[in-house]
Formats: sequence, structure tokens, C-alpha cells
Amino acid sequence: MGRKVNPIGFRLGVVRDWQSKWHTDKHYVEYLQEDIKIREAINKKYGDAGVSLIEIERPANKIIVNVHTSRPGIVIGRGGQRVDETRRNLEELIGKKLQLNVQEIRQPELDAYLVARSLAEQIERRVAYRRAMKQALFRSMQAGAQGIKINVAGRLGGAEIARSQVMHQGRVPLHTIRADVDYGFTEAHTLMGRIGIKVWLYRGDILPEQEEEVLETPISIEAVDETSVMVDEEAPKAEVPVKEEALKVETSAPVVAVDEASVAEEEEAPKVEDKKAAASSRKKKAATDEVGESVDSNAESDEEKVAKKPKAVKKEKAVKESAAESVEKPAKAAKKSKAVDDDAKDIEKEEKSKKAKPVSRTKTTAKTEVEVETEAEEKPLESEKKAKIASDKKKKAKTVEEEDDASTEKS
Repeated sequence: MGRKVNPIGFRLGVVRDWQSKWHTDKHYVEYLQEDIKIREAINKKYGDAGVSLIEIERPANKIIVNVHTSRPGIVIGRGGQRVDETRRNLEELIGKKLQLNVQEIRQPELDAYLVARSLAEQIERRVAYRRAMKQALFRSMQAGAQGIKINVAGRLGGAEIARSQVMHQGRVPLHTIRADVDYGFTEAHTLMGRIGIKVWLYRGDILPEQEEEVLETPISIEAVDETSVMVDEEAPKAEVPVKEEALKVETSAPVVAVDEASVAEEEEAPKVEDKKAAASSRKKKAATDEVGESVDSNAESDEEKVAKKPKAVKKEKAVKESAAESVEKPAKAAKKSKAVDDDAKDIEKEEKSKKAKPVSRTKTTAKTEVEVETEAEEKPLESEKKAKIASDKKKKAKTVEEEDDASTEKS
């Protein structure tokens, strides 16, 4: 299985378009043979004109042939003589009428077939193939290509054993379908044999048209919304002259009169409410004017007091809570310290009672000398442990008191 796919066929229908644009059910073989003959005849006659692409269209019993060339002067000739000659030759060859159009390729450095063709001509003239390849790379990159790859295979430099040479510059993403990768193949005919030349030329990405449509849709929605808002704003202005005309004209329909009455009621309802609100506000102002400035000052002072009351209550609550906390904290600390002192006193009493008790002779006689020695060693250890525990408790009580004092000072 081969690994290579033709980049043009791989992108047909997505980025690239077909070179022959027609459809038929019965005459498929006939049309295909005609297209092959037209292409062969044009390439034979204009081999030196730099013909890169031949497009054939068949709309409604017509044949339109578009020839893309880098040297249109050679194809057209003086006064279009050569175009007329080729058109007649093609009509005789096919037996149908033809329309021949010539289009110029303004940047031949960005056409893969034309780059390959210029390389082949240089190799046929015995130019060093490495130098020709480097020049082609430089020219196409300078013209605006984003990447190019050239593969030359055959008896390069007249060698007996054929080999292939590859040169590339930039990047050529063959797997991305939206990438505009042009492909061209041609052969250089030398004395030692044919040398095949392949060129891949990357000209940038072609983004789909759907993204542009998505961007345009919200703009149209906004425009519709603005127009609807304008219509809504202008609607009440347009209704006023309609009322006057309905009153003047006697032959108006009863349905129109009903609509106008409902509209008038809807318009008068908010006006009546506004009048009531204005009357109530006027009465209030009159009452305040009669009472005088003294009433206003008293009212303001009362309002200020009412506004200040919740703040004062909040402050008093905060002060009471802080005082209660300050009273409770030292009481708790005193209780803790008393408990620690009681524990220490109990331990000291136990030690004194143990020392004061005489050792009975019966027990001592029963015990062996080894047991007596072990007991003597363990007693001082136990007393030391108890003393350490008592000292640790006193230290903890002191730290608790210090923390409580610090918290009270902060509050």
C-alpha cells in the first residue's frame, strides 16, 4: 500500500474545486474523451507558454474552456490570431462549438506546476540541480509562500545509479484539509533519461464560509430589535392625527371608533392616577405650610432621634457584652488556678502521710532483700514524677491567667 495521496484530490469539494464542471448520465464517456483531447491539444501547442490549469464547463449545450497561463501573450498572439486558430482546431477535433478564455497567472512563483516546470527547463539546460532547487525555494518563499517541498528523482548529474533528492523550507501541512496546498508534477527530458520533479507548495489556510455567516447573524438580529424599538416609540405619535381624522370624517367604520375609544381610555388611566398623586402631594404641602417652621424643626429632631435610637441601642448592647466577658474571663481563670492548687496540695499530703507511716516488722521480715532494694529505688522515682506533674500544672495555670489578662486588656 502506498502512503502518498494526491493533495488536490484529497481536498476536492472542501478547499479545491473540480477542473471539469459538468454532469451527465448517458454521455459520460463521450464528454470525458472530449476533455482529454482538449487538454492534450492545448498542452502540445502551448508547451512553452506556462499553461498551469485548463478548466472545462458545459452549461446548456455549450463548452467553455478557461486556460490559466503565466505568459498570456504567447497564447493570444497578435490581435488574438492564435486564440482564434486554437479555437477552430479544437472545434474540428471535437465537432462542437467552443468558447476559449485566457486568464493570466500573475504570481507564477506561487503555482506548484509552474515552479516544477521552470526547474525541469533548468535541468534540461544542464544547470546544477541543487542550485536550481535552492533558487526555486528562495523565490517562492520570497513571493509569499508559507512552505515548499521539492522532490527530484532520476539520474541526477548524469549518475549511473538513480537517486532522489528532497529539499524543503517552511511548513507543508499535508494532513490539514483546509490548508491550501498546491501540487505539481512534471518530467525533465535529459540525454541520460527522464528526471521526475514533484513540488508541494503551501499558500496558507482557507477558512470555511460558515464562520463568517455565524458572525453576521447576530448583527442582523440587533438591527431588527432596534427597528422594532423605533416603531414602538413612534407608535403613540402616529395615533394622534388618526383620532382627529376619525372625528372629522363622518363615514368612519364603527370598529375603528371602538378601537380609538379603548386607546383613549388606556391613555387617560395613567393621567388620572398622576392627577390624584399630584393633588395628595399639594394637600400635604399645604398642611406643612400652616403648621410653620417650628413644627418642621420638631419633626426633624424627632426623626433624627428615631434614626439614632437603633444605633445607640446597638452600642449599649456591645458595651454590656464586652463587660460581661471581661468579668467572666478572670472568674474562670481563678477557678482553674484554684483547682490546680488543690491538686498540688493533695499530692503533697499523700507524700507526707506515706513518709510518716512506720513500716511493719511482719511485712519486712516476709520480703526478701531484692524486693526491698527495688522498692527503695522506685519510691524516689515516683515522688519525682509527681513533683514534675504538679510543676507542669502550675505552669499551665500561669499561662492561662496571662492569656486571660491579655484578652481583657485588648477588650
